Amino acid sequence: MRNQSENLMPESSPAVTRPIELVTENGFSIVRLWEINREALPSAGSYNFMVSNPQCLEREITVEIADKLFLEIELKTRGRVLPGSTYWICCAERHLATYLWESEDYPPGDRLCVDRLDPEDVMSAIRWGTS
Repeated sequence: MRNQSENLMPESSPAVTRPIELVTENGFSIVRLWEINREALPSAGSYNFMVSNPQCLEREITVEIADKLFLEIELKTRGRVLPGSTYWICCAERHLATYLWESEDYPPGDRLCVDRLDPEDVMSAIRWGTS
């Protein structure tokens, strides 16, 4: 009988460090480009994703968050969500997923600008980091 610990994968295995893939209901796949390239988290405002459509054609898509939104959320969260927060990565990713699902195509010029937040964004920001 084999020891149970022999079946465990080491922490440095590719399966453990593999980037998270978000798949939309209509078959688009979104992966955070900085995770693929093993780079530091992006600075606030611009987030690059590798997106594959259902036919497996890949494109690099940039999602930009409008500057005014950083201040809006900072005020609504009383300073808990700042421009460098991971909240903004999730926000950019969610807006990209919504665009891909609704449009069934890549954004024009492979760029998406988030210039307004919906109520779900605001509620998520208010709850961010309060667990």
